[in-house]
Amino acid sequence: MSNKTVTREDVARLANVSPTIVSYVLNNSNYVSKEKREQVLKAVKELNYIPNQLARGLRTSRSSQFIFVCDNIQAELFEAVESRLFEHGYYVSLNYSRNTEEFLNMLVSRQPEGIFMATNVFEAQQLNGIAESGIPIILYKTKKYEDLNPRIVTVVPDYYDAVKKSMDYLILKGHKRIGLIPPVKYMTKGITGSDFRVKAYVEALERNGIPVHPELVCTRTQTLEDIYEEVFRMVVSSGKDKKPTALVIGNDYLAAQVMQYLKKLNIRVPDDLSIIGCDNTQIAPLMAPALTTVDVSKDRLAESYVEKMLAMVEGKTVEEEFVGVKLIIRESA
Repeated sequence: MSNKTVTREDVARLANVSPTIVSYVLNNSNYVSKEKREQVLKAVKELNYIPNQLARGLRTSRSSQFIFVCDNIQAELFEAVESRLFEHGYYVSLNYSRNTEEFLNMLVSRQPEGIFMATNVFEAQQLNGIAESGIPIILYKTKKYEDLNPRIVTVVPDYYDAVKKSMDYLILKGHKRIGLIPPVKYMTKGITGSDFRVKAYVEALERNGIPVHPELVCTRTQTLEDIYEEVFRMVVSSGKDKKPTALVIGNDYLAAQVMQYLKKLNIRVPDDLSIIGCDNTQIAPLMAPALTTVDVSKDRLAESYVEKMLAMVEGKTVEEEFVGVKLIIRESA
């Protein structure tokens, strides 16, 4: 085999171990039994395997790159993170999440200085697998995780409070049938899920003595088309007394897309259906009607992201941080 065609997976197959074990041996980043270590090193020699030059081999050099993983376009947050890292002499690449072993292996194989995970599609075990290779992770936490590796530090935009504030405002205005539309690719099991948005939604209804209707929580979020179908089901196909009178939507960009979709259905915002978005992005006040939303400061998030990541790269201990939110009332609700 030529060097160009030999991969970590080839080494793993010849050594009869997993690709993760190969990474552990090459990076000297976790305990591997003497027998398996010898198998891997023998396979490396036999195949003349040369790890990716971007990798830091035995962690003796540095790549000067970070990876930013997200589910959908989070342009303002990415740009704020990128500009801060550039000032420190680093660059960051943008990758859209794929919940596959191949994608996770790719992240590890590139051996970045660290990874920003602005997604909730991965479970703790998957994230721990990356952290165990020696790569620190800053996790944009929107659901509960158990037993995260110490190399994973969470920054928590308070989306629980964002939904709570949205729900309290709509309930104060007399709404009792409120739909919840999470962002595209957002992983949720509906009212039984552990994600913060749904917990806040359910608790707000229960606190105000309003029945919880599972069908008003969108659980099909893989694509925008899935979400459109769920919105159609809620606001068109449902019986008159079962339709929502308001929607709480996961981010402003999705809210803008849903509002355009509702316009095609001749459903008026806010006359027929009130809408609240989230993140207070630059488009929110420019929409027609201007979007009521919850402000989550991208500058504060980016500042926290970068400060914590650079500290972790230097081997320092950092703590979880919550970033507060506030409701911005405009015309859509």
